[in-house]
Amino acid sequence: MQVGIVGTGEMGRPLVDRLVGAGFDVTAFARRTEARTELEGAGVPCVDDVGALARGRDVVIVYVYSDEQVRSVVIESGLVEAMEPGSVIVVHTTASPRTIEAIAARVALVGVGVVDAPGSGGPTRVADGKLTLFVGGDDAVVSRCEPLFAAYATDVVRFGPPGAGVKVKLVNNLLFGAHVELAVEAAELCDSLAVDPQLVAKTLLTCSGASYALELLAAMGSAEALLRAAGRFVHKDVATARTAADDVEARLGALGLVSDAVMNRTRAP
Repeated sequence: MQVGIVGTGEMGRPLVDRLVGAGFDVTAFARRTEARTELEGAGVPCVDDVGALARGRDVVIVYVYSDEQVRSVVIESGLVEAMEPGSVIVVHTTASPRTIEAIAARVALVGVGVVDAPGSGGPTRVADGKLTLFVGGDDAVVSRCEPLFAAYATDVVRFGPPGAGVKVKLVNNLLFGAHVELAVEAAELCDSLAVDPQLVAKTLLTCSGASYALELLAAMGSAEALLRAAGRFVHKDVATARTAADDVEARLGALGLVSDAVMNRTRAP
């Protein structure tokens, strides 16, 4: 399988290593000179534009930072038009459902498939091949991508047509943001009650009050450490989720209230 990738940053770079290690023929598009030099030094050829990346590839993976960048790479830079009939675009970026739907409408005109497959887990889970992928796309197209996903994901769950995967990721991001806010508030409550927040967090991991955010707080030692490590990522992910929810006119209810609080808490000074 000939694979192209756009986006070789914190998440995309270890994904490249997983693909190469699994025997895929990988080519990358990277704008930064230092990124190109590092990739080429690792034996991964680089091309100068997304059109060159698309030609001859069975799959092109898009793992850029934002929804705006997905639109720029896929829709505005000529990627779709350069793809060959029967090939597939895989979007791992947490994008808006509207963006994925727009891409799906565009690629249908040229016989190209699209799969949205945002993942849960950071760079370490990519490197370990243990991502969970939330997948949207036509069944036949997704099936063609499963050997690819097996290189870096342990759980690949299909949720429906194009756009369904990013919808589930948005729910996940809102919940995690809410859990972070609640874990931090719980630590502050522990301080006011004169009990050790870290010990409480470790103890509650086996109780009904457990959450992944509480597990991180227990491991990192304090709410402050959790916010230093994850705050900027939480802020970005929750902001993306809220914007996408507005796009599809989804009601957030209490999740909206809690996400307001965590957005304010994680806002850069």
